[in-house]
Amino acid sequence: MSKESSKTSAKNVHQGHRKRLRQQFLEHGLDRFYDHQALELLLFYTNPREDTNPIAHELLNRFGSISNILNAPYEDLLEVDKVGENTACLLKFLPQFFVKYLLSGLDGKKLETTTDMCRYFLYKLSVVQNEQLWLTCLDDKMGVVSNIKISDGDGSSVRFDKTIIVTEALKSKCTNCVLAHNHPFCDTMPSNEDINCTERLRENLKDMGITLVDHIIVSRTEARSMFYHNVVVLEDDLKNKEIS
Repeated sequence: MSKESSKTSAKNVHQGHRKRLRQQFLEHGLDRFYDHQALELLLFYTNPREDTNPIAHELLNRFGSISNILNAPYEDLLEVDKVGENTACLLKFLPQFFVKYLLSGLDGKKLETTTDMCRYFLYKLSVVQNEQLWLTCLDDKMGVVSNIKISDGDGSSVRFDKTIIVTEALKSKCTNCVLAHNHPFCDTMPSNEDINCTERLRENLKDMGITLVDHIIVSRTEARSMFYHNVVVLEDDLKNKEIS
């Protein structure tokens, strides 16, 4: 067989494999896929001619899981053989796009219950790699007026600036608000400092005619109400195909 014939044959086999993998996904979803197959399928879209199976295996060998791949720094992804800027950008894009997908399902819905609030911030903060503190301002019917990121921290702490929080709440002209922050690398139990700062803020806001409805703490897998100790588990919530 000539070299040209060998290349054509390999190309046809490769195209056939891609077609079969796409068809398998369309018929059955990802339930029957191994992790490397799911990655392989995803990488088709940034590698139109490359065999993506070895790249998928290399990513998993390097980072250990799909979650770790998507959470890896952009620069680390580029160190993997045959992972270019387009692929690295796509992998960094996916978690944040998924958050937008989840939150868009809550558009127009009121945060009337503790579970509503836990779910909202679970979607918003569970994939964030550093601690963040957010203020969500609500109207008198518990509809979202605005979302304000108060501060960015590192992996284990975030600045709690009471003055900024009160100022932003007043600026929004809200009647209710919810505070939320995340613990990227530990559980959702509030620290003594979390509790004390929140209680002082609650009193400050009350003096301004604003009710601090709750303070939600989010980890990778759950969200907890500081006021009612309600927990929503991420894995259970994400099994739903639609946001109820």
